[in-house]
Amino acid sequence: MHVCRIAFDAPDKAHERGAYFEAHRSHLRSGSIRIIQSGPLFATDPSGRKAGALVVFDVDDIEEVHRFNAVDPYVTHGVYDRIEVLRWDKTIG
Repeated sequence: MHVCRIAFDAPDKAHERGAYFEAHRSHLRSGSIRIIQSGPLFATDPSGRKAGALVVFDVDDIEEVHRFNAVDPYVTHGVYDRIEVLRWDKTIG
């Protein structure tokens, strides 16, 4: 099954983002879960500021994503202030 994680950046967390970037990146690339795609999301207003990130997983059980998120350094250090985990039924592609 495909599952999407949409994570929204917490305001005023630039220091934490920088401090934990490499650990977060290593976590995403750890191979502990199958990630199909991932990348940052940006605001559509003129600021174009980074707004969060999207990760698409291929898992047998949505709980795998919740366990993965629970130890993501960006989650544990409050870089994200809101995370949505949703099942996704791919219809094109």
